[in-house]
Amino acid sequence: PDKAMTGKNVLIADDEGTVREGVEAVLLKLGCKVTVCIDGLQTIDKIKEAHRKDTPYDLIISDIRMPGCNGYEVFTAAIEMRPNQAVVLMTGFGYDPHHSIMRASQEGMHTVLFKPFRTDQLIEIVKKACRKTAGC
Repeated sequence: PDKAMTGKNVLIADDEGTVREGVEAVLLKLGCKVTVCIDGLQTIDKIKEAHRKDTPYDLIISDIRMPGCNGYEVFTAAIEMRPNQAVVLMTGFGYDPHHSIMRASQEGMHTVLFKPFRTDQLIEIVKKACRKTAGC
């Protein structure tokens, strides 16, 4: 476990099981509490539920291309409820036809994680995103 990450409440959203499981395993080893979602609608529901309960996520990691709602929509919903929310978007696609990455970056998204990524890249980005947020 990592002292800076122990107990951090992190939501992971990706429709690919191997990605979800891999990210979850790394974050659990760091000591994070992890919630996993399989699509954008479930992700937004979890964010709203956490907001209602006043237990917001310290970090949200979301794939850009998912069923239901895309990562940009997840990002937008998250920052509407908590303006300083730390969000990392993931993508396996270099070309972003909806310009989600650029729009989200202009609106305060912390970073984009390009798949495939190495474990050390994931850890570095997660720690950096959490440091930038007042709640982390």
